[in-house]
Amino acid sequence: MQHVVAIIKIYHIQICIQPTILIVCFIYNKGVKMLQNKHDIRTKRTHQQIRDALIDLIFEKHFDNITVSDITNRAMINRSTFYRYYQDKYDVVLKIFEDAMERLKKDLGPPKESLKNLNENQRSDPWVKLFDHFAENKRLYLAMLDDSCNIWFMSRLRSNIISMLREREKLRSSFLVSDKDCSPEIQEMAFLFTANALIGTIDWWLKSNCTPDSEKMSYLFRSYFKNGHIGMLNKD
Repeated sequence: MQHVVAIIKIYHIQICIQPTILIVCFIYNKGVKMLQNKHDIRTKRTHQQIRDALIDLIFEKHFDNITVSDITNRAMINRSTFYRYYQDKYDVVLKIFEDAMERLKKDLGPPKESLKNLNENQRSDPWVKLFDHFAENKRLYLAMLDDSCNIWFMSRLRSNIISMLREREKLRSSFLVSDKDCSPEIQEMAFLFTANALIGTIDWWLKSNCTPDSEKMSYLFRSYFKNGHIGMLNKD
């Protein structure tokens, strides 16, 4: 049987490829993709095993006393597999934190209005989503906010919340009623107060088994956010 020859013209250069070669290349590429998908699934599973193991251990012992061997034994993997993906236990925590922050930003979505237009009595989906995010990742945040590693984690969390506030409000003086821009010092103080208040609130709320629910917490925190400490205590 006479072979059919496929002619491909690339930059005026003719390349002849027999159909049998094309079929072999197609099968090879398909096999490579299947192997890659299996590898990706195994990699994701290994990452999850390592992270779950560390979170379990944080509930059981002080973070400083957790070793890589503890993590690998709990995750049922060998040390070489661990070091293929992470430098040490701090690197695991860092990657967990970075993923959590990415999920948080995705859950919140972009801001739709300035804080100047904040209505504490109107349902605010971003704030409800914020508390939903912490509730859905309760086990992670309880572990990370544990006394054994909370100084490092809270510092990271605070910095990320402040950065997120800056980004969402584009460094505008949204905390003031006046149309005039506030000073950088007042902006930083406002962001810092908000971040610390939010972290303290989340820590208390998670340890209270997420009671009241996200919608109620959204209202309470927005009330504090807008009215401040004295205004909140004087509300009916």
